[in-house]
Amino acid sequence: MTETTAQGLVLTRAKQGVLVRDDSGTQHWCRVPGKGKRMGMPVPGDYVDFKPSTTTKDGFIEAIHDRSSFLERYSYGRKKEIAANIEQLFLLTTIREPVVSPRLVDRMLVGASIGNMNTTIVLNKTDLFSEDEIERYLAPWRNVYPIHAISAMSGEGLAELESQLRGKVSMLAGASGVGKSTVLNALISDLDLDTSAISAATDRGVHTTTATFLYPLPSGGTVADTPGIREFFPVIDDVKTLALHFPEFAEYQDQCRFDDCLHLENSAGCAVRDAANSGAIHPDRYTSYLLLRESLIDGPRRGRKEEAPPPVF
Repeated sequence: MTETTAQGLVLTRAKQGVLVRDDSGTQHWCRVPGKGKRMGMPVPGDYVDFKPSTTTKDGFIEAIHDRSSFLERYSYGRKKEIAANIEQLFLLTTIREPVVSPRLVDRMLVGASIGNMNTTIVLNKTDLFSEDEIERYLAPWRNVYPIHAISAMSGEGLAELESQLRGKVSMLAGASGVGKSTVLNALISDLDLDTSAISAATDRGVHTTTATFLYPLPSGGTVADTPGIREFFPVIDDVKTLALHFPEFAEYQDQCRFDDCLHLENSAGCAVRDAANSGAIHPDRYTSYLLLRESLIDGPRRGRKEEAPPPVF
């Protein structure tokens, strides 16, 4: 039987291979010729041309389509690819249980911006916190990013979140313990069954807690679940462009005395620094910019300089 080329969506990449879903919903394990040396390795969210195998368990990926967005980070000094073609990123965070540093949130926001992803900040576990705590925590991002408050345990805000996911290719990301699994289980009631079905259909288990995995939503659309992140080191080609990924800086950058202003604490005539000092830019966001810029200059390595502690809420 002649093997014909098909198109599909990469659901996950694991040691077992690359799992691709074709237009009919059938899933195929595939290999990448030459271990990606010619075309690169596909990531979850990639659209690919592949040739299903009629004689073995594995097909072969022949081409990776152009990407509209791409999320990656440095891990142990190496680039770690996370996902592609994500239309919207929902960044889950929480104030306590666990404590999620605004520094981590800001780093992930920068990474998403570099990768051409629109981000909504989702504060989970709102049933545990007072209104004052919530407002203090979210203050740095007010009027800068869309913000959505939910409680995955009580169900508060989940209907609105589901409506935003409908018909889109989305991603849930955040630190370990913020409640991504609880949110997904609430959005996809038979998620455990689906996960078992994937393993049974492909005869291979997939540890979704350690690999990004795309799930279809009952109401339409696809959502990517990602492993919990303890630290995030964005990949940026030129540190001088970092300020472009802090949207609230844009209003003031053209007012700086020098066109090549780096917006440092000692930069002469810096309108961004002055706006942070006056509160027009939230001071904590400016601090995040300075710390992130310093660590990017130091390079993506473990053991870099310890960051200043985040504010207490």
